Amino acid sequence: MAGAVAETAPFVLLDDARDDPAAEARLYEHPAEVFVARRPADVGPVLAAAQDALQSRGGTLAGCLAYEAGLALEPRLAPLVAGRSGSAGPLVWLARFDRCETIKGADVAARLAARSDAAVRAPGIGPLDPAVGPGTYAAQVARLQRAIADGDIYQANLTFALEGGYEGDPVALYAALRPLAGAGHGALIHDGGHWLLSFSPELFVALTSGTLTARPMKGTRPRGADAAHDRALREALAGSAKDRAENLMIVDLMRNDLARIAQPGSVQVAEPFRIESFPTVHQMVTEVTAMLADGVTGLDVLKALFPSGSITGAPKMRAIELLADVESAPRGPYCGAIGRWEAGGDMAWNVAIRTLRLTPVENARGTAVLGVGSAIVADSDPMTEWRECLTKGAFVRAGGPETGVARFDLLETMRADGTGRIELLALHLQRLEASARELGAAIDLHEIRNLVQAACFRIERPSVVRLRLSRSGKVAVETRPLPAAWPEPAGCILLPLPVDPGDWRLRHKTSDRHFYDEASAAAASAGAQEALLVAPGGEVTEGAITSVFVPDGAGRLVTPPLALGLLPGVLRRSLLDSGKAREGVVRPADLANGFFVGNAVRGLVPARLQP
Repeated sequence: MAGAVAETAPFVLLDDARDDPAAEARLYEHPAEVFVARRPADVGPVLAAAQDALQSRGGTLAGCLAYEAGLALEPRLAPLVAGRSGSAGPLVWLARFDRCETIKGADVAARLAARSDAAVRAPGIGPLDPAVGPGTYAAQVARLQRAIADGDIYQANLTFALEGGYEGDPVALYAALRPLAGAGHGALIHDGGHWLLSFSPELFVALTSGTLTARPMKGTRPRGADAAHDRALREALAGSAKDRAENLMIVDLMRNDLARIAQPGSVQVAEPFRIESFPTVHQMVTEVTAMLADGVTGLDVLKALFPSGSITGAPKMRAIELLADVESAPRGPYCGAIGRWEAGGDMAWNVAIRTLRLTPVENARGTAVLGVGSAIVADSDPMTEWRECLTKGAFVRAGGPETGVARFDLLETMRADGTGRIELLALHLQRLEASARELGAAIDLHEIRNLVQAACFRIERPSVVRLRLSRSGKVAVETRPLPAAWPEPAGCILLPLPVDPGDWRLRHKTSDRHFYDEASAAAASAGAQEALLVAPGGEVTEGAITSVFVPDGAGRLVTPPLALGLLPGVLRRSLLDSGKAREGVVRPADLANGFFVGNAVRGLVPARLQP
């Protein structure tokens, strides 16, 4: 990774980006030879030639197998690949390298920074739009559920692509997204033309000294907006019968696949239904191990297992056939495998989920494609699955839609009482720290407390203190007078929620809040003080700058739950902690008799819907 962004020399970086002292990356540069298959009929021969080269000349094979390469290896499925692979890149791209450089995990960021081209524009991902709309997606789900009802399959992993553009150096883009994903099986691949940026948390299969290990993932929840909400989501996933059933289906499938190449009786399940947490999601994981049978080659392993059952369905063959008919485009690298294959026989491959494919066009700009998907079973709700898919792409959205990676700041807007004290300071700092942890921002709470305290000493009357924390940890604090008081009751209008309920920006207070600003502007144009946002299901979520509270008739206030997609307001948290408020669904009809809006600066303000 020593050249500028215009350099076309292929390389492969296999990267464990977890916060683990033992984490490391493997860098492969200057390939001795490259093996490429673009037609289904070439996949088997090319992989056989790569295996022969590995055995005769040594070294390591590293690269990517497209999802459709697995279909091409199976005679029953090979006809499904015809005409579906070209636009998504090669079916096989493997390079043989004579040497590998091992890099300590703590040193990877510095190596990436040294490799990035500072002369080009800052890296960024533009808006990534679904290649299919929610209506088409719901129809696809219905087709699969009819097949499930007919007994054809039990489960199918339906996918679609998010498509858009990128700018800047792909290496810098990978470096910026890397801490947001925290992936244990990440990769950065440049084949001389295209780029693959993989942030996969899932191990497809590893073969180490004759032991096979697979760790299928099935079951997802987003991370919570605060510690209590995050813990509740994690516990809900751990106790979900539906997610356990889906996970078990894939584990059984993986056990059957492994049994084809394992010593009899050696297939074992370890740590079933374990919950692993990543910066944007919780995942349910089960580990399966086996001992490789005598005489089984690396190519035999791939033929028996690839593609992974966790991204196909059960029964595997029939699910793949149905998905080829239902899905509108080839998956390409997404749902394929990225990894390495050693001359001694060991190998390790990820499931290439959370993987961006970048195609340069000109002037450090190009197209970006990110695949997402979820498991469809008999009782799956299409819109719930749709939101789960968008949640899985949240780490890319956290890179900064439209404005680019690492260009947002975290914000806290606080009220100083004029006596040197910030009201609800502890809750403000808790929220700030939680967001910094999830979004990969550096934070020094001691420095922040000192800067805020210094600002308060200069204030002699109640004022607003606004804090900005950059991704690099830079802190800025400014003060200004309190805003003019709103009339009571404050007038409010209703607006549809302008972003998906799973959008990461709803859970964190950041400078990327143009959709909130547009809602505030719409309220002002209507002569109102506040705009209340309404989710697709008809639930009121929050105001553009306030939380919403409705009297429950029993002396408490009801405020919408965070699960609907809303900011964990500091005033809201304070009222919940004190028992003065509780979470509950609020609909527009519930606002007819009056309600309150509020935040940490304005406090609680009586409100009404404006006619």
